[in-house]
Amino acid sequence: MVRYVRAAPGRLTLIPALTCAALVWDNAVIALGGTIGAGGFLEAVNTPRFVLHALLTPFLVVWSLAAAEHAGVRAAARPPLRIATGVLTLLLIAAGTAHDILGLSLRPEHWHGALRYVNDAASPVGPLPAVVTGLVVLGAGIVVWRRTGFSLLAATAAVMVVVSGAAAGIPVLGNAGEVVLGAGLLLTVRRFLPGRAAPAAEAAAA
Repeated sequence: MVRYVRAAPGRLTLIPALTCAALVWDNAVIALGGTIGAGGFLEAVNTPRFVLHALLTPFLVVWSLAAAEHAGVRAAARPPLRIATGVLTLLLIAAGTAHDILGLSLRPEHWHGALRYVNDAASPVGPLPAVVTGLVVLGAGIVVWRRTGFSLLAATAAVMVVVSGAAAGIPVLGNAGEVVLGAGLLLTVRRFLPGRAAPAAEAAAA
């Protein structure tokens, strides 16, 4: 990942790197929950899981636009689309902040031998922010696929969208979907590393 961060351009690398780092934290805390045991310390290390998810995940909307731009989609550079992307990102951050930061109410939960803290506060929008973000990434993935022939972003985003709705009842699905999407993000960054053939040129030659 470090090599990709050094070589790949700005937004295309930073957002997936931060998202995947948060994902590592999320899964590590869940994996160690049973060993640590319920209490103040486990609650404290669970809190960043929700904060990072609320603040970082919506930036995948911005990242999706950057990915489309790197794939040679000229419309991705147009100001109206950039503004719409920024507004949607802010709305998703606001929804996440209201539920997972300001409204955070943690309680311990055991699930198939794993111990973690969950947000007990009711959400008026449910998994909608995650689904919307996933759909935006999926849309970008389809555009990148059609433009360059690179299909992994679309495939991994599709997995994430499918499992998002079921994640509330089966938590492991949500974590698995996030891991799959994270892999897709990093593979997309790798696809656009400097030194590789230009996407538009490859598409034209195909």
